[in-house]
Amino acid sequence: MGRRLQLEWHESESQLKQRYQREKRAERRTRLQALWLLRQGKRVADVAEALGVNYRTVQDWVGWYRRGGLSEVLRRVRGHQARGQPAYLTRLQQRALVARVKLGDFKTVWEVRQWVEARWGIRYSYAGMWELMTRLQLGLKVPRPQAEKASLAAQAQWKKGA
Repeated sequence: MGRRLQLEWHESESQLKQRYQREKRAERRTRLQALWLLRQGKRVADVAEALGVNYRTVQDWVGWYRRGGLSEVLRRVRGHQARGQPAYLTRLQQRALVARVKLGDFKTVWEVRQWVEARWGIRYSYAGMWELMTRLQLGLKVPRPQAEKASLAAQAQWKKGA
């Protein structure tokens, strides 16, 4: 049966329960619930099974708690601290790019990528430029090709209902 967890607790069982019940964010709530259950004397394996997480995950949370307490466990929630890599383009450059794309100056992501590199000397990969354009909610508008034999007069007449 494994031995019970030996841990120096900074919060009482009732404090952990209250924090768990008040927490709105799911990932933080799961961690608080795990610590509350461990504080009650439950085994790590039982807590992991009850919460549907890996045994090693609960061990990581306990290790973080030992190092920095509850604040350390909650600080390590994804998206809490790091915001990722800063953008290559400044906000002003991004606005200029948005304006050029909306004017219809580009047909492909490669053209956008080449223009940015020529204009500001900032090199993007294809995937990086695609991601930037997705973040900026930019779509390339390309007119549909027309058949060589298409008659604009016949199309205009058809649109009028003739």
